Amino acid sequence: MIAILAALLWIFLADKDEPNALATCGDCHCIVSTGLGAASGLGDSSCPTRKPKIGSDYTPATIEALKRQRPLNPFNLTCDPYDDENCELDPPQDDSLDILNSAVCGLVYQFPFNGAGSGGGGTLSGEIFEAGTYKNANTNGETLCPDAPTEYLMISYENKEAAEADGAVITHVGPCGACSTTQDLAVYLTEPDLLLASKECVKRSILNQDEGKTCFQDLGFTDACAAIWLANGENTGQRCALPCAAAEIQDYNNNGPAPECALNGCLECDEKYSGPKFKRYAGRTRRRSGILSTIARPCEDVVFIDHDYACPSEAGAESSGEVAEEESEVATAAATSFFESP
Repeated sequence: MIAILAALLWIFLADKDEPNALATCGDCHCIVSTGLGAASGLGDSSCPTRKPKIGSDYTPATIEALKRQRPLNPFNLTCDPYDDENCELDPPQDDSLDILNSAVCGLVYQFPFNGAGSGGGGTLSGEIFEAGTYKNANTNGETLCPDAPTEYLMISYENKEAAEADGAVITHVGPCGACSTTQDLAVYLTEPDLLLASKECVKRSILNQDEGKTCFQDLGFTDACAAIWLANGENTGQRCALPCAAAEIQDYNNNGPAPECALNGCLECDEKYSGPKFKRYAGRTRRRSGILSTIARPCEDVVFIDHDYACPSEAGAESSGEVAEEESEVATAAATSFFESP
């Protein structure tokens, strides 16, 4: 009974929350770990000079391209993995890749642009292709990102070298899952405080679970990604009711003071009881996608992925869709080997 009351208190206290800014730890965008040393690739124990892109670093055309592109092999999730041990995505994931620290999710774009399901024609990487028609209804029919492909396959690879050899662009580290679509990526880039949005959606699900899922879909998530976000939130509400209620009552920040910047009790509990399954079924998390959020994370867990591949004409001088190596190869491996909150 106490846990139930605490869960209700946590959910309804969400009303008083205001959106948080992107997290920092002191003056750094990530949590600097002591004793990293040169072996980590991050140099001394100071804040890395390079910082992942945030949503505002991408042009409106790129964000719209991410929203409108569609996978030819989407995942469906019709069960709750927190309640059903036999729950599987449809199509099933390759469990053998889930244990590989080097696995990545790649997108293989299909041509011609407007040939739904037509398959052949090559991939984005290394291709010279004709400009397609890509319209954004919100701009009175103005053509945005004329070179944007419209369809892609989501494929899990053992490592980034295998993905690149297949002509894929890397969209996140770790195997593909329910949230690996570019549509879901667009939500991650444009909604930095998904923790606050998640509490609101879970609150709605108390009286009507369909309302909770619709709430996530209204943020822009695909059906399968909305389902795993809702299941994750409900599980956290049940398993972590007391620490989460305490965090709301005392208005804890997501992270404690620098230099440790430890997670608050609610997020720490979520990492333990909800994070592992979320990572497995969702595939894409913000950390795995190289996206900063309102929760500060260790610097060695930060990956660098440029998502300009969705709109090649808007891409900068750097190569896009690749996991950057210059800061730390250790970071790429680490990002797939720990349990994480979305």
